[in-house]
Amino acid sequence: MIDFVGAGLQAVATRSSLACPLVFAAGLVTSLGPCAAPRYVAVAALANSTARPGRTVALFIAGLVGAYVCLGTAASALVAVHAWSTYVYVALALALTIGGAMTLLGPGGSAHTRCASHRRASHGGAFLLGASSAFVVSPCCTPVIAGIAGLTIVSGRAWDGFTLLASFGLGHAAPLAAAAFVSDRLSAVLRKVAASPAPSVVAGTLMLALAAYFGALA
Repeated sequence: MIDFVGAGLQAVATRSSLACPLVFAAGLVTSLGPCAAPRYVAVAALANSTARPGRTVALFIAGLVGAYVCLGTAASALVAVHAWSTYVYVALALALTIGGAMTLLGPGGSAHTRCASHRRASHGGAFLLGASSAFVVSPCCTPVIAGIAGLTIVSGRAWDGFTLLASFGLGHAAPLAAAAFVSDRLSAVLRKVAASPAPSVVAGTLMLALAAYFGALA
């Protein structure tokens, strides 16, 4: 089996024309590991708690990819992320606790009112949640980001670094988008079968579970 992470970093080091697709594949592979599991929970919760899941999940992914590029661009930020990881976990836990509680205990009213409230509350928060999730130090992604940054940006190949970090981020985000799409389709089917608050309950519960996870890491 091909080691896409190793092959991708080697391609980056040798400035191979295959660097971008291999780095994209490395992002794809690392998104299937246990380190990325909380992100699947997050995108599933987002998809189930907004009237426009496609836009919300796209903002989450934009935040994630943008944060990866920023982290790699400022190589010293990777060290800072590790040093401040406890505070990042606490902030994520608090944000998800608030989001989960609002989803479960949100005000009543018409479906239109609830959908409008979800749209206002979720778009900016989705981008910030995606960006902040990139600051979670993990053995799956952080070494790859550091490797790309060290082989490109730090050595003076800034534009190559931007492109490769974005490729890695997009590869990492592709399965997340697929998971959100499946989650949204499943919720649509459930809503047709029986109109109920089940999607909101599931989304809120997932957010609270994810908050507990990050709280335990802190």
